[in-house]
Amino acid sequence: MKKIALMVTAFALLLPAHAGSERLIGTWKSNRPSTLDYLKTHTKLTPQQLEKVGTALGKMVFIFDAQNVTLKSGDWKFVSKYKILEESKAVIIIESENPETKKLEKTRMELDANGFWTPDDKIPGYKERFDKTAK
Repeated sequence: MKKIALMVTAFALLLPAHAGSERLIGTWKSNRPSTLDYLKTHTKLTPQQLEKVGTALGKMVFIFDAQNVTLKSGDWKFVSKYKILEESKAVIIIESENPETKKLEKTRMELDANGFWTPDDKIPGYKERFDKTAK
């Protein structure tokens, strides 16, 4: 029995460590129209505020591999290791570096069949939509 346990442990150590879920692996792009439609009905943002927020939407891209998440917007790019803290059918919570503070931060992704939503607590009711563009 000890031999079997030792072999299983040794085999497990030889496997590559994966931080990510297979469901996250790929490229995800901000969906400006879907996000604005959602914000119009779920926030108290004024038309002027929605217009201002809308200028930033549709540009951000998340690229997940098994260990890193890359954020891109125009010429800006940031790469961080990430790990999954929680995962269910509908939600994945990851921990990765915040590009501005360089501190570890949790990000909640609410998944559905075609993509995910990321809430932002700074604006009550705010969520941004990301759709998968490539695996």
